Amino acid sequence: MSSPSRSENEEIVRNFRKAAKLKRIYRCASTDDLGKFSSDVDEARGSLENDIAANIIFNKAGLILDLRSSSERNEDLARKWMSNHEFEVLVHSRNGNSKESSFNYNNNDAFKRIVYRIDVLSPQRLFDYMAKNWIDDSIQKASYTFASIFDTQKLHEQRMDILNEKGIQGTYEAMLQTSDEELSSALKAITTYLENNSSGDVIVHCVQGKDRTGLVIMLCQSILGIDDDTIIEDYHKSEQLLRKKEESAAMVSVVNSQKPKKGKLNKAFFRVSPREAMIETLAFLRREHGTIHNYLDFIGFDKSWRERFLTVANEKDMGTRVSQRQSKL
Repeated sequence: MSSPSRSENEEIVRNFRKAAKLKRIYRCASTDDLGKFSSDVDEARGSLENDIAANIIFNKAGLILDLRSSSERNEDLARKWMSNHEFEVLVHSRNGNSKESSFNYNNNDAFKRIVYRIDVLSPQRLFDYMAKNWIDDSIQKASYTFASIFDTQKLHEQRMDILNEKGIQGTYEAMLQTSDEELSSALKAITTYLENNSSGDVIVHCVQGKDRTGLVIMLCQSILGIDDDTIIEDYHKSEQLLRKKEESAAMVSVVNSQKPKKGKLNKAFFRVSPREAMIETLAFLRREHGTIHNYLDFIGFDKSWRERFLTVANEKDMGTRVSQRQSKL
């Protein structure tokens, strides 16, 4: 069966790009559609020879972090391209209160190609965090508790209203506070892979490559002392790259300014990546933990891990900038 035809400008993997100021680390949206072009390896290579994302993923990537849940994945397509390009799948699992990664990459694995699946966004942890931290009014809290027992539809509507009020940055806050093991495992996997492989690339992705991916990339950039403006602009760039051809910036602004319907998630707003969301996320980390280094200690990516990451992920021209920025985190 031949691979489907593809126009010259068609993107198979959306939002694909090198993460700003990070060595050998790329970010992108879902990679599943690569499976449409992988029924035959040689044929796939021929049909995608001018596709930058496909070439890097197929030929250079050694570690791919897939931050999605199983329900967000097209398993048939994913398995097809991974099998044809000799990727082994590892799955992260929570281990009680341990913050140690289940990713045991070592020198013996230097030639393995690995897709490491880490479910960073847990709806249950998000909703538990919501109930504990975002409902202050006693009447609202009583209504929420009642609905959680007797009225699942009402509970869903209340949750959507709260998410709309908190916005994207609220979701990031919840993930940062409740997905500590997952985020630490992602950082440790990147570090150990780069330590053991001097040339292979790392790909970090979720569904759109902006939210869960954005948090992991932000933490990597923060460890290196990259300035906030660069982090914010790298995050915001997803909004332009993911925008549909028929959408203009003005159209997106109008949609986002519209008041969401009560009980309905404002999906249009959650599809964008406004600068304000990352600005508030960085502010939250410093407000809640004092410094981003303190937050990294909190999730188990301590000073010794950060020093290892600095050794292998630092760009050559960043030495002075890193030393200047460390004290500010």
